[in-house]
Amino acid sequence: MTSRNIPHLLEPYLVIEPSQSQSQILLTGILGANTNWLLLRYLYTLLKSSSTSRSSLPSRPPAAAVSQPQGQRRLGTRMPIAVEPEFELRTSTPAQQQNGGDAGDQGESGNESVGVLLVSFLRDFAFWKESAGRLGLDLEGLGRRGKLGFVDGLCVGVGSGSDGEGVVVGGGGGLPVRRPPVPLAATGGSAGATGTVPGRGPPQVPRPATTTTTTTGGSSSQGHVEGEKWKRSLPSLAVADVSKTLHSALNELCQKNKKVVLVIDQLDFLLAATSDGNGLVSSALQDLLLDLREKSHATILTMSADDPLIASQVTTLDKDHASFVLSLAHEAEMVVSLRLLDTGIAKDVSGVVRITRGGDTGGEKQIEEKEYLYHVGGDGGVRVFERGQ
Repeated sequence: MTSRNIPHLLEPYLVIEPSQSQSQILLTGILGANTNWLLLRYLYTLLKSSSTSRSSLPSRPPAAAVSQPQGQRRLGTRMPIAVEPEFELRTSTPAQQQNGGDAGDQGESGNESVGVLLVSFLRDFAFWKESAGRLGLDLEGLGRRGKLGFVDGLCVGVGSGSDGEGVVVGGGGGLPVRRPPVPLAATGGSAGATGTVPGRGPPQVPRPATTTTTTTGGSSSQGHVEGEKWKRSLPSLAVADVSKTLHSALNELCQKNKKVVLVIDQLDFLLAATSDGNGLVSSALQDLLLDLREKSHATILTMSADDPLIASQVTTLDKDHASFVLSLAHEAEMVVSLRLLDTGIAKDVSGVVRITRGGDTGGEKQIEEKEYLYHVGGDGGVRVFERGQ
């Protein structure tokens, strides 16, 4: 099915075939040509069948009007209403509920159920929710149905529980919220006590108290909104804690879906934040990715590929970054790179998207190398076209 949200020139490259088991796709971008719009199109392609299956449920038809003779209309008399024999309430079986939904979640043509684990290190859930909403994806609904898992690498240590895993509270924003001063009447203080005098305006509605459980001997307390356990945050940026959180989230999605696609946005931030200059963190991250690829159907990674990070290699961090990105490109089945125009900035062109084969050529999917121009509009729409069009 062709959608206006997906440029038709990119459709063959956004579909992950069933034969691409444990494959890896690398998306690279630079400053001014980021991979946000491209990663959103991958998410839309993977989750659109699950999102549209719920909206296609049949609605209950209105009850047929019963014609009554005027002589039989009396007050206090209830006339029988005809029941629609064709309508049947649609419910899901226990086996379907275990797979994360009803039969509609199996895809448009009976394909296997696919879940997505999104790990983001530079953008919170509010960004992905708003951006995906423009494409027609309800990430909140997909998460509650077990089709989506989100790990927030931006809010490190927020709401981490006793098991070492964090639970994102609310929208998952990275900065604390400044609360208004509480009046004396709400705190039970006396009139003569010193405190903050409330300003003019409507009375403040008291916030509902959140359940907080303090663990003895643990590292921190746990507080989460019930029904949003599919959102997690990292307890720390240590590779061991990252590995534990990602494996737990991936195992939970694998229990609800037959296939799970792992999407990690800007993993190079974790390398830059924890690199020791000796290459140990880079090797640990590569080992972690190999373990995660064994459990997932496919892996999509986004990385930065600016010239100072790849070509110059002046500092030890530049060398670790270049080595990490090049190793991922050799292990990838396909590499999609974004860059700016070589001739400068154009009004109707945002950049160049280049599609090449990666170092892993053992896959059955034949990748045709192409280079297109693209333009990102102000409303989030993307137009991909060839040179000269």
